[in-house]
Amino acid sequence: MLAPRTAPPTLEHLTPHDLVTYFRCPYEMELVHATRRRTLTGGPGTVRTPADVVPLHHSPMFPPPQGHVVVYEGRLDLEDRDVLVYEDEAEDDLPMLFPPERVRLDARFRNGGRTLVDPELGLAGRPDLIVQRADGSLVPVEYKETHLFPGYHMAHGRLFDTVQAIAECRLASVAFGRAVPYGIVLYGDEAGGGMHEGWVRIPYGDAEQGWLRAALRQIRDDATRAPVPAERNCGGCEPNAEGQCRYAVARYEGPHHRAAFDARPRI
Repeated sequence: MLAPRTAPPTLEHLTPHDLVTYFRCPYEMELVHATRRRTLTGGPGTVRTPADVVPLHHSPMFPPPQGHVVVYEGRLDLEDRDVLVYEDEAEDDLPMLFPPERVRLDARFRNGGRTLVDPELGLAGRPDLIVQRADGSLVPVEYKETHLFPGYHMAHGRLFDTVQAIAECRLASVAFGRAVPYGIVLYGDEAGGGMHEGWVRIPYGDAEQGWLRAALRQIRDDATRAPVPAERNCGGCEPNAEGQCRYAVARYEGPHHRAAFDARPRI
């Protein structure tokens, strides 16, 4: 008698932003997920991080491949036969890279269907833009309203942009069923009036695909999700802004009033 088939385990839902957050601080990602669970279910939204966790000095996620990342200064290099096939229409501050006649948005990903889903890896998200190049290949573009930093890789902490771009390459390739040779991070330099615009090309090959699978597995297997207290992490952390993190080494300096922030209970 044949044993009944068992359904494969449900993968924890992850997004490109989750990878970025985990890369900075796994505990921040865990707090964000707990808030999401409370919103969706009305339950307590408890965290898996043990109460006696030992904070880490740096991210436990090993960095993505960087050997073939290329940094360019100036405007994004587009060709006359390139067209725009996807845009996250929920974002209202994206640059207009194409004239109307070269905007051909895929109907499958419009009117509420903008989220790209990869059932195999349990990954879902929305790139800012996807460009179809003249040869038919696709290139996701992630837009950042900041300037291109000198020493792009580690010196200014922009490595998390590479993490996001690799994940969005995977989503674009699965959703459209086409080759994605690389992704682009576009720095618009809004504050500087375009004086330091630039863009970075992140290849998407076997090494990047292998890294992404390993990174997703690492996140899901991490039963601790320890904090990584550092001023560069804590200063812009939303859970810290809401008073949820007792490990923070820096107060949030965003739009919240300091008095209101200090009055929030610490957990």
